[in-house]
Amino acid sequence: MRVVSLHAPAVPGLGSVEADYLPAGFVAVLAPDGRVRRGLHAALSGDAGPDASLVTSPRSPDPGLARIPDDLAHRLRTGRGLTDLQAVVEAGTRALAWVGGLDRVEAARERLDRVRGAPSAAGGPPEALLARIRGLEGAPAEAAALEEELRRRRGDDVEVAGDLEQATMDWLRERQDAETRLQAYRDRARELKARLAQMEEGEADTPCPTCGRPLADHFEAVRETLRDEWESVVQDGSWWRRRREQLEGKPESLQELESRALQLHAAARELEDQAQAARARSDELEELQARLAARLGAGADDRNPTVPDAVARAVDDALAEAGRQIADQARRRLLDRSAAHLLRLTEGRLLGIRWTGVGRAELVGPEVDLPMPPDEDAAAAQLATRLAAVELLWEDAGLNDAALVVGDPFDRLEEAAKVRAAELLSERAGHGLVQVLLVTRGEVVDRVPEAFDGLLELRVESGGGVLRPVAAGTGVIRLRA
Repeated sequence: MRVVSLHAPAVPGLGSVEADYLPAGFVAVLAPDGRVRRGLHAALSGDAGPDASLVTSPRSPDPGLARIPDDLAHRLRTGRGLTDLQAVVEAGTRALAWVGGLDRVEAARERLDRVRGAPSAAGGPPEALLARIRGLEGAPAEAAALEEELRRRRGDDVEVAGDLEQATMDWLRERQDAETRLQAYRDRARELKARLAQMEEGEADTPCPTCGRPLADHFEAVRETLRDEWESVVQDGSWWRRRREQLEGKPESLQELESRALQLHAAARELEDQAQAARARSDELEELQARLAARLGAGADDRNPTVPDAVARAVDDALAEAGRQIADQARRRLLDRSAAHLLRLTEGRLLGIRWTGVGRAELVGPEVDLPMPPDEDAAAAQLATRLAAVELLWEDAGLNDAALVVGDPFDRLEEAAKVRAAELLSERAGHGLVQVLLVTRGEVVDRVPEAFDGLLELRVESGGGVLRPVAAGTGVIRLRA
């Protein structure tokens, strides 16, 4: 889920921040002040307050990821609330386990708990229970239909977001072209005006701009030619100035496209709420059916028709063990992928992450484990694990719109590790991630500019700041024979 544009009216330490367009790929967002960088990280993560507007593609999350508890998919993608390696490993493990079947295990345990220990639920009038079950019979089909419609709506979101992105790029390109041309005409006008002033001072002794000899009899002709050219340049410059002013605000067609995208987003959010309510009714139906089965199995005259304790404990233990196995497998996959990234970030100085028997994460070196690693190593492990968690989670969900927002851990790396991290993130942005937004001071951009697909620099203007694109990459390489 990549970020396309941003409007945040209240970023701490800065005020409002605008970003008309954020490109795909590996993008550096540059800001020198630490507090401002934290504010930008929050804004790009969608945590800049109720009045902020963050346009993403697609606009709404996939229903499968939205069902993961505690908003873990979003937290892993943005790093918000995951302050240390321990938290990242636990969040990544639970999210992967949930997609891998832990959701069904925990739902079964909840239903079992409700059935085994709720005499009031099982001991009520059977007619009321049957009536409620009949009223909920259509819930599973309704939930499935709403989720399918939500997936189609996400497809529409992606299509409109693509149109919006292309229109925004065209507008920004035209605006930049107008600015460049206007500046070129202004430079040429100043140059011609200076030459005319020089001619007025030197008159016939003024040297020819081409051959360097005095103009003599050609003075008037050359002056007239330069004056005509200056008037033409001023006239053309005035046209480009008006053109730049026209392009300063968003075109009406682009505003209409943004409005349509917002309407689609609102409709998708409403549909998501409906799907969630239908899923809740479907879960209630399963629970009531289980209660009815327990009641019928215990006999109509039983005063406390519950699942026998011995059976319930055995089933609960089996479900708990199944959940532990799913979580253990998810953790192993996460740590294996993290080790590959960490090995590269540290050039083999760290081999991976070990999960201890008491539920702690320790870094593994060639000769010794590091229960209390240095800050630089902890930051590298945190970045490697978040990257691994997002990649695996989106792969398991069958999605191809994984994205990452990276902030503080990157700036805590040592300089050589920052270069390796930039190269790794650039590579992953080209093979799986649609967008990586790196909020940083910017020294690494000077060292490996070729790693970045885009550069946005925070420029402070009246009332706030604007993220403006600046040149990135190696530039034009000229080969000599």
